[in-house]
Amino acid sequence: MYSRYLSGRIKNRIDSGKAIVVIGPRQVGKITLIESILKSKDYLLPDGDDPKTRTLLTEPNTEQIRKVLGNYKYVFIDEAQRIEGIGLTMKIVTDRFKNVQLFASGSSSFDLSNKINEPLTGRKWEYHLFPISWEEYENHHGLLYAEQSLENRLL
Repeated sequence: MYSRYLSGRIKNRIDSGKAIVVIGPRQVGKITLIESILKSKDYLLPDGDDPKTRTLLTEPNTEQIRKVLGNYKYVFIDEAQRIEGIGLTMKIVTDRFKNVQLFASGSSSFDLSNKINEPLTGRKWEYHLFPISWEEYENHHGLLYAEQSLENRLL
């Protein structure tokens, strides 16, 4: 697995009292990145693609959120943009459940940003994950392999 540049930056923001949001195109490794950060932690992973998750997290009150969260300290909502009103739900979690570190990811950056920007103003760290960078590729394979690979592609 490639070590991603954002990993260290995100790790430094854990337990900051703000939600951590990772946005990027499909298949760039958003889930892999966040799961690698949370690998040694017990975390809840609601999936916005799941209809039951969408029902539970669409306009819940504080007590409903408390029941969904249970005793989890780390919560990672994948495909958050699919959940109606997710910005307000995330605001309630960050404001009312100070012991919970909330993570969210989404492929449709325009949709997710629009849904969370106003409710989460001052309550989130937002990161854009792009396909693997040259630096990440080189760090994983080493300089010689990376340069040879590039030369072979150019020939």
